Amino acid sequence: MNEALARLHPGAGVSADIEIPREAGHGDYATNVAMNLARPLRRAPRAIAEALAADLRRRDDLFAAVEVAGPGFINFRVAPARLRLGLASILAAGPAWGRSDAGGGKRVQVEFVSANPTGPLNVVNARAAAFGGTLTRLLAAAGHDARSEFYVNDVGRQIDLLGASFLARYRETRGGGDAVIPEGGYQGEYLRDLAAALDPSDTDALLAGKSAGEAAAAMAALAVERVTEWQRRDLAAYGTVFDRWFYQHELYPEAVERALALFRERGEVEERDGALWFASTRYGDDQDRVLVRQNGQPTYFLADVAYHVDKHERGFGKVIDIWGPDHHGYIGRMKAAAEASGYGPDWLEVLIVQQVNLLSGGQPVKMSKRRGEFITLEDLIEEVGKDTAIFFFLQRRAESHLDFDLDLARKQSDENPVFYVKYAHARISGILRKASEEGAPGPEGADTALLADERELALMKTLLQLPSVVAGAAEAREPHRLTNYLRDVAQAFHLFYHHCRVVGPDAGLTRARLALTEGARRVLANGLALMDIEAPERM
Repeated sequence: MNEALARLHPGAGVSADIEIPREAGHGDYATNVAMNLARPLRRAPRAIAEALAADLRRRDDLFAAVEVAGPGFINFRVAPARLRLGLASILAAGPAWGRSDAGGGKRVQVEFVSANPTGPLNVVNARAAAFGGTLTRLLAAAGHDARSEFYVNDVGRQIDLLGASFLARYRETRGGGDAVIPEGGYQGEYLRDLAAALDPSDTDALLAGKSAGEAAAAMAALAVERVTEWQRRDLAAYGTVFDRWFYQHELYPEAVERALALFRERGEVEERDGALWFASTRYGDDQDRVLVRQNGQPTYFLADVAYHVDKHERGFGKVIDIWGPDHHGYIGRMKAAAEASGYGPDWLEVLIVQQVNLLSGGQPVKMSKRRGEFITLEDLIEEVGKDTAIFFFLQRRAESHLDFDLDLARKQSDENPVFYVKYAHARISGILRKASEEGAPGPEGADTALLADERELALMKTLLQLPSVVAGAAEAREPHRLTNYLRDVAQAFHLFYHHCRVVGPDAGLTRARLALTEGARRVLANGLALMDIEAPERM
């Protein structure tokens, strides 16, 4: 396509974005490049599209059909010979199939989960982990230098309350009567469990000679350590391992001072009534924000600014923050701060992961055992398994509320989408294993020209879409495209399998169909790996 553009419109400065149409009737691939060219060329997009289509039709080795639709869309149908060459590319690429250099090596940081170190991870955190981890892997597969990060908010009033609550629970375990939890403190049973696990001799030595405030601060540090270890362990069991855990206390005082100095240099600091303010309304925020209080203490907002300045200083050309639904109101102020820092309006991108409703029998469910009001990540993994949880969370856009059907998640049938996809991989593995055991010819050197059945061509066409799906999902921040695609692959394989005998009396056809079967296995395995979901050999 870009070669045709260079021939017909050299110097136009527009490249073609190729997408997979939502409706199969619109072709295998489509582009709206003619409409993007209409303004610079001062021509009707339909006329531009017709000229491009005529040029492309000369390549009958690539295209079975090139059609112009609507105001100027160009729809393509891939030639069978090209599909067969594509199958060879899949087999040659192996684990690398689906990867591209679309991102050009741009450094991207994805920060997600970032739950306060005050208790166990809940189901919204689980959804954020599935989304953020998969998005990071998609970005890397699409050619970005993508890094993941968890921000530990270990400074502030919630940590003070955590320390006082943990101290009360510890004293309770040491025979000090019922714990008196401070107002606004943490009531969950998990603090009693953590306190009971402490070594009394070490803890008593830690608290010896300390005032009440000093003892609460010491216990706060201990609680943050234990809760963060717990969160790391649960996330690791879920397949989420971060490149870095960044603690808020690392920002004080140097990074906070650098951020304030940057704002001063750029003329973004105003003094009002003894406090220092950032006039963020100039950048579209709904109100101005305090940076330093009248008492000289920096605000939490300034710490957030400092954290993002630190991200920029580490060389990230793009930062994606994935936040929970209760942080929607923070988007305006942080986007304003990034722009005021000189990073541009698009450097910081904020995505919101919405709420999750766990349902059984159509009714809301709380599965928590001893975690206060929490429905924990640990409980969810125990209930339905890591892979099922991840796949279910990724089936919808992150910004959409999600009803998580526990009954469906437990089913071992084709109704369960993750079972359907994993079973397709297991069935393929079984076919290949049985063929090998029976001495059938291997797929090496297969004559793929023998693959002419419409189900064979449809499966090849679907398998070739993985690189486009990965690049598109990464660019649009839509991992759900991957789950939808893998279901399409599984369906295309099952149709092929039911209509085309893989191992038969014709050795040449058997070899070709085994090559196609191996291609399907590779695509399913690569796609599942991007979600950190097992591709089973047997089920």
